[in-house]
Amino acid sequence: MLKSFQSRLIMFVLLLLALAQLGTALAVLTSLKEDNYKQGVQSIDVSHNVFDLFLAARAEQLTKGVEILTSDFGFKQAVATRETGTIRSVLQNHGARINADISLLVTPRGELITATQPLNITDTVAELVFAARRSRGSSISTMVALDNRAYQLVLVPIRAPNVVAWVGMAFLLDQALAERIKNVTGLDISFVYETQNTNMLSGASTLPSIEKDALLKEIGNIKDIISSPVFSDDEKYLSLGVDIGVTNQWGIIHLPYDPWLESYRDTRNQLILIFTGALALALLFGIALARNMTKPIGRLVGYAQQIGLGGTKEKVSAPNIGGEFGVLSHTMKTMQDSIISREEELTYRASHDQLTGLFNQSAVEQYLSDTLPKERGGLVLVNIRHFKDINNMLGFDVGNLLLSKVAERLQTWGHDAKKLARLNADKFLLIFDRPITEQDCKDLKCFFHNEFEIEKGSSIRLDISIAVLPIEHATATVNSAMRRLDIVADEASDSSKLCVFYEVGQDENHRRQLTIIRDLPAALDGGQLFVVYQPKVGLAGDDCHEAEALIRWIHPELGFLPPDEFISLLEHAGSIQQLTKWVLNTVLSQLSKWWAQGHEIRVAVNLSAHDLLDEQLPFIVSEALQTNRLPTRALALEVTESAVMKDREKVIGVLKALQDMGVHLAIDDFGTGQSSLSYLRELPVNEVKIDRAFIQFIDTNKGDEFITKATIELSHSLGFQVTAEGAENAEGTALLRYYHCDKIQGYFFSKPLSPEDFFKWREAFHSR
Repeated sequence: MLKSFQSRLIMFVLLLLALAQLGTALAVLTSLKEDNYKQGVQSIDVSHNVFDLFLAARAEQLTKGVEILTSDFGFKQAVATRETGTIRSVLQNHGARINADISLLVTPRGELITATQPLNITDTVAELVFAARRSRGSSISTMVALDNRAYQLVLVPIRAPNVVAWVGMAFLLDQALAERIKNVTGLDISFVYETQNTNMLSGASTLPSIEKDALLKEIGNIKDIISSPVFSDDEKYLSLGVDIGVTNQWGIIHLPYDPWLESYRDTRNQLILIFTGALALALLFGIALARNMTKPIGRLVGYAQQIGLGGTKEKVSAPNIGGEFGVLSHTMKTMQDSIISREEELTYRASHDQLTGLFNQSAVEQYLSDTLPKERGGLVLVNIRHFKDINNMLGFDVGNLLLSKVAERLQTWGHDAKKLARLNADKFLLIFDRPITEQDCKDLKCFFHNEFEIEKGSSIRLDISIAVLPIEHATATVNSAMRRLDIVADEASDSSKLCVFYEVGQDENHRRQLTIIRDLPAALDGGQLFVVYQPKVGLAGDDCHEAEALIRWIHPELGFLPPDEFISLLEHAGSIQQLTKWVLNTVLSQLSKWWAQGHEIRVAVNLSAHDLLDEQLPFIVSEALQTNRLPTRALALEVTESAVMKDREKVIGVLKALQDMGVHLAIDDFGTGQSSLSYLRELPVNEVKIDRAFIQFIDTNKGDEFITKATIELSHSLGFQVTAEGAENAEGTALLRYYHCDKIQGYFFSKPLSPEDFFKWREAFHSR
């Protein structure tokens, strides 16, 4: 709703005019209402003054009428002689002539002598007379309440010559008086009083009976309208209370407000008509104005839509518009040019390598997605060997220069390639429509025999590995093609061959490796892995108190997995430490059972190079021993020479910490590593294990016999125990005894056994 600029402009014009009209109307109506109210208040104020003047004039008139009576000699004589009957008759006759409602005669002290009606006002009259005497007044005019009714009372003294009595005439504030005041003021008058215990008003009024009861009920407390007039609920009357000087007795002036309201309503209706007409005119004006103003905007919108729908391929002509919209049109044209330029740059960057200008991996994947499957062609992946070392030694600037020169040389060699791309830092890919042969690989190698000049007088020769994926093995998907290319590239990096071609089955082997790595956590939890124990026989006592723990894995799909296969994979995947912790806890759990039965057997656990690089290993071993309540002498750890050579200083530090704990340490596969003799004296170990390669044929190979003898003598001279691995016959075992080898491990005594079988074998071995 109201999404278009035209409709919003029309709505803006209408809203602006409506707000202006509404503001004007509110101001006029508010002013009119306030003016009407002020005039009403003014009329009530005038009526109030007239009300007060009317009562004052009436009091003066009544006083003169009473004075006529007090000047009558016969009345004076009757008062002097206290002729009560005559006095009462005169009071009734004179009161009737001046329309008095009550006539009375009191003593000079205010005591009632006689009255035309029974009254109980002696105290009130006494106070009035006393006040008049103090002020030496000749007469008294006031308001009094008699039986919940308000009266205007006039008292005049009778002198003979002193004051012998007071004559009083009381006049009721009744309906007749209210009518007379209404005739003078033109407003309704009420004389009211509060009824007992109800806080309700009652009394005489010129209002119609129904309106009187409802209005007096709304007023409630008369004190609320004494100071200022108040509207009735329906705003039909504006009422003002008048204090007439008598407790719980009031007068009320009612201004009929209908004429004023009628004037207000007429003005309001006229303003509504004006408002409606103005809005209608504004709507017509807004539509015309919006159409005129939005025409150039519509043209600009169409121009922008054409740009958005494909204006980056072919330029769209900008509309010819003048004024501010012309500036906007020119700006949009400039924007279109910038968009085209930016799109071209982004498209180029999305598909090209910024350093060499070759295509990137995204472009290769898009090309393969469009062309696969194919039956003819090949992908050649060139990888620069040891490029990371070049970067580290010569710096990234030199490395980037070499990459650019490699790209130039590959463009020369692969001039007929459909695509030449740089996949990452040191890998380049060439895609051909023709088959790739061994000769192509030789030619490519020859191209890299020449050195690359990195600066004047300084050159470097690069060695490359070449991986080839025939296009018929690329399959129909890009992911499969790139995966197979990575597989053959990894093999080429580790191979010394001229080049490596992808062969059928390599993909399956790769999937097997991924399966092994992926399934290790489930295998540990599912019981697929278990530990077997191969006895170590001590030749001195011809006994067995030690064993080596060896891990086995029966995979539900792949079957038996050789330890050499899955351990090396887990080392490359970074999961070997998870396996080591499992083996350590499993072995120590089994040892705790044997030690609890009184069989103090020491079991050796093999550690990988990754384990030895973990400086937390001593804490892990210590915690595992404490958990299983085993002494450190129950555990032996075996490490290979190659593992020590990974980071000699860190590994020796870890081994030293383990040896300080009391853990038995052994060098496994001794004699197969590098620099064995030079580092043997520095290693904090307790035992040397001679590799099975020297033991297996010791009885038939003199060279192996001499090496074994020398190793045993050298190790003993350095204080190490010696264990021979791979003893498989009696002749070899006899030679090892002859050369004083400490322990023998091999099939001659036993193959690796389950915990139960190992325990049974050991019992049988000791009891023979």
